[in-house]
Amino acid sequence: MEFNIEKATLNDLPYIQKLTKNLFEYEIENGFDNNINPEWSYSEEGKEELTERIFSEDSVGFVCKVNNEIVGYLIGLILEEETGRVDSKYGELEHMFINENARGNGIGEKLIKEFKKWTKEKDLKRIKVNVSFKNQKAIEFYKKIGLVPTDIVLVGNVN
Repeated sequence: MEFNIEKATLNDLPYIQKLTKNLFEYEIENGFDNNINPEWSYSEEGKEELTERIFSEDSVGFVCKVNNEIVGYLIGLILEEETGRVDSKYGELEHMFINENARGNGIGEKLIKEFKKWTKEKDLKRIKVNVSFKNQKAIEFYKKIGLVPTDIVLVGNVN
């Protein structure tokens, strides 16, 4: 499968919104996270945040096109860790989703390669991604491309 990775533009926003909805629905359907709103990307807050990610100097969006159709995307940004870290700033892979029929063709690897290139241009040394511990497929993918598990976040209700 031939594909192109491009920096996202405002024209790509409707496709990024749809893919974000697909991502959130996938997370819910597979029991990875039931505390997300699949309609978020269509809300004012979602549209504003995704637009900011496309245009801000401290964030980036990439889309993958096959025959001029967007089949995947990645959104990343620069974040800063709590105090006490040697390298406090890092690139956070915030969202990535590839349509099911386009998976297994190297698109994810290429999206992350572009994200790593962008983080290097920003003089960052590390990237991070948060993944549900139940999402073993994603964890194996990220390990395959060189990321290693480091933290576990525990969440509970206050009631």
